Amino acid sequence: MNCSYINFFPWLFLALVFLGSSANPDACHANNAAQAPHAARVLILHSYHHGFSRTDGLGAGISQVFSQSGMNIQEMVEYLDTFRMGSTQQYPQFLAGKRESLKAMIAATPPALVLLTDKQAMEFWAENRNELAPSVPVIFCGIRDAIPRNLREQKLVSGVVERPMFSAAVEAAIKLVPSASKLLVLGGRSLGFDVVKAMLESDLASLSSKIAVEYLSDIDIASIEQRLAGLGPEWIVLAVGRPSEEGRLLTGQEAAERVTKASPVPVFVTWNSWSGHGPVGGEIIVPEDQGMAAAQMALEVIRGSSPGTMPPEVLARGRYIFDYRALKRFGLDENLLPPGSQVIHKQLSFYEANKQLVWVYSVVTLFLILVSCVLAFYSATLHRLKNQLGVQVSFVQSLMEAMPTPVFFKDVRGVYQGCNRAFESFLAIGRDRLIGRTVHDLFPEKEADVFKKQDDALFSSGPVQIYEFEKSTPDGPRQIRFHKALYYDAAQRVAGLVGVVADFTDLYNAERELEKNRIYLQAIFDASPSAIFCVDENGIVTHTNAKAREICGDCSLADLKSALPRMPQLVDSVRGSILEERVVAVPRQISVVNGISKAEDVVIYPLNAMGLREAVVRIDDVTEQHRLQELLVQTEKMMSVGGLAAGMAHEINNPLGGIMQSAQVMHSRLGSDMPANLASAQKAGCTMESIQAYLQDRDIPRLLEGLRVSAKRAAAIVANMLEFSKRSSSAWLPVEVNTLVEKSLELIHQDYNLAENYDFKRISVVREYAPENPSVPCSPQQIQQVVFNLLRNAAQAMAQAGTPHPTITVRTCVRDEWVALEVEDNGPGMDEKTRRKVFEPFFTTKAPGHGTGLGLSITYFIVRENHGGEILVESEMGKGAKFVVKLPLRAKKAL
Repeated sequence: MNCSYINFFPWLFLALVFLGSSANPDACHANNAAQAPHAARVLILHSYHHGFSRTDGLGAGISQVFSQSGMNIQEMVEYLDTFRMGSTQQYPQFLAGKRESLKAMIAATPPALVLLTDKQAMEFWAENRNELAPSVPVIFCGIRDAIPRNLREQKLVSGVVERPMFSAAVEAAIKLVPSASKLLVLGGRSLGFDVVKAMLESDLASLSSKIAVEYLSDIDIASIEQRLAGLGPEWIVLAVGRPSEEGRLLTGQEAAERVTKASPVPVFVTWNSWSGHGPVGGEIIVPEDQGMAAAQMALEVIRGSSPGTMPPEVLARGRYIFDYRALKRFGLDENLLPPGSQVIHKQLSFYEANKQLVWVYSVVTLFLILVSCVLAFYSATLHRLKNQLGVQVSFVQSLMEAMPTPVFFKDVRGVYQGCNRAFESFLAIGRDRLIGRTVHDLFPEKEADVFKKQDDALFSSGPVQIYEFEKSTPDGPRQIRFHKALYYDAAQRVAGLVGVVADFTDLYNAERELEKNRIYLQAIFDASPSAIFCVDENGIVTHTNAKAREICGDCSLADLKSALPRMPQLVDSVRGSILEERVVAVPRQISVVNGISKAEDVVIYPLNAMGLREAVVRIDDVTEQHRLQELLVQTEKMMSVGGLAAGMAHEINNPLGGIMQSAQVMHSRLGSDMPANLASAQKAGCTMESIQAYLQDRDIPRLLEGLRVSAKRAAAIVANMLEFSKRSSSAWLPVEVNTLVEKSLELIHQDYNLAENYDFKRISVVREYAPENPSVPCSPQQIQQVVFNLLRNAAQAMAQAGTPHPTITVRTCVRDEWVALEVEDNGPGMDEKTRRKVFEPFFTTKAPGHGTGLGLSITYFIVRENHGGEILVESEMGKGAKFVVKLPLRAKKAL
């Protein structure tokens, strides 16, 4: 057996002693405090008795801070016993006696500070301070709004007050029990409850729309149990006061057990004395917290601060504490608890219950090699126990050999003293080659320098060292982690080091591969042209791709509503998809982003694998597709009119010809210069003069002229409709555009000089012709009709709107392979809905009887169908309208 093992036992003993002592640092603090000189005396005056839950909690918090402060604080604790004796007839005599005893105690051992807990102690001290210790600083702790004014107004007084935030506690209860719509508050008739009730009413005012509140001030436990038994599932209970039975106030534990046993609905509490005895829990006011805060202020005063410069500290929140058994009783979801909640009575895992044991076991396992050294020491020094120690050493050696983790140990010179088989296998070096050699004898110089440097650092600083290294082995490079620790001899001198090698190559490679896959998948994710959000059922965004981040811009990606404010209902759709486990296609979303209309298709895919409560939201920008679909619908409408126009023209032509012919024949047969007319008049016994007089008297010639004019107008409409249905011709000759426009202007002047509603001569016409007077192959009559229709449409719009200075600008120019002709007015303009429908057949904004709605539609088809050109309109309300006609320089058939 190697003799170096004998040095391990003292080191292991000291390590275990160190672990045990470090687990109780408070003992060290207490000893130091006990030995510190110049004790500072603090008089602690409690309102209630020892054993009262709140008083004990406050006292425990005060004592904990004092004991850990490093100062020598001597506590002088007194109790007023108000809870047990306050209602007795002897209590005034008790207070008088207490005052005299305090006076004697203060005179004998003057305190550096007085610490008061709860209202009764504060009132007592405020009334008797001048008699007891008028110049001694005072720190108080109690409930906000229950601090006596005559104490607050005195000098050298400050403290800590608790202010339960009932609104937060009730909101947590409502979230935990979403079906609740009514709250029953159990209180009492004490002054303390009046203060609590005032705070409750203030806090719960903001929740009046969510829950109805009823205050039950009856403190008799039988009455409370009877009221609780009748509660339905829509109720929850909040207990803020303690009940009594036959005139005796129940303790917190008794009250909690009786109330929760009688209540068929969850009971929530705010006081620590109730917690853990049946209620669900809530935002619990923990007296220890207030006691610790008050003690901290007391320490500042003892160190020299003045209470007069220290404003009272308000502890506005408690701790969220819930009882696991009550949650299970009412089937409440633990996941709905507020963040940071403490759940009591929940069975701990083995690690949580035995954390210190696990760590001690880990340390002992790490140094199992030291145990073998201890056994070797006993084998060498106690020969009579050789056989017994031999068995133990053999066991430890076998245990070390059976360990799959490589283990080795060296002396202070860095010479290997031993290893296990796992270490031999890992390095492919036999034990006979290892023992008695150093790292420079066994490894390449570069590796050996690193190992030697780390060993020297451990020997100089100790006692434990952990580092990672890439080691070359026969199987290739391995990622290893060294865990080393020093061991000592009997004289507590460093005897060497023991090391454990953890090979995490596979884990390292798996992590790298996982990271590679994550980056790869994220790259695919980001390459998607669709915006993708991964969202949980509460609308919280967990993952996004590059397109999603791009469309959100500066918006927050914390939740879906912040990321996509233009789609406020999307969160409800996501929640529905997750709950119903189905794909949801949201109707196309049309919105305006930065003044630009945007169309988006949204599809939601629930993620049901591995119990995920999330969904993938895919958003596709289909603005261009949406625009093309609208344009296609409009184009299809316009295309369908071609056949309609041709059919109507042919159907109308026949009766129209008969009407015009009959009107012409009637006009000729009523004339007085035709022999046949004279003969027929004589035959009828009358003269043509008398017939003419009759016709004039009955206004027949004017009616015939009206018939002829109407027939001529109908013929013109039919001609336009026939022209509308014609296709393009490749036989057109080039026509000068400027000349064509000028002829249209002459024609429109003649037409509107006879109009009743407006006079075109009053319209200012601005000519902006292309100087080269470009030529374009077209039908002169049709293009002249196009210009005529656009001019007339502009003139009618300005006349109808009463434009004060009507102006029409006519432009011609050459753009690429097109000749552009623009007609722009300063009239009323048109809204987006009108602009989209302006070329549709029979669409008109004029009053009935004042337009057919065919002018612009015929213009559209002349340009598009007959000439293969383009026509578009640009307009906004109040900013006029501009029609742009583009004709190809080379004749081509319309698409």
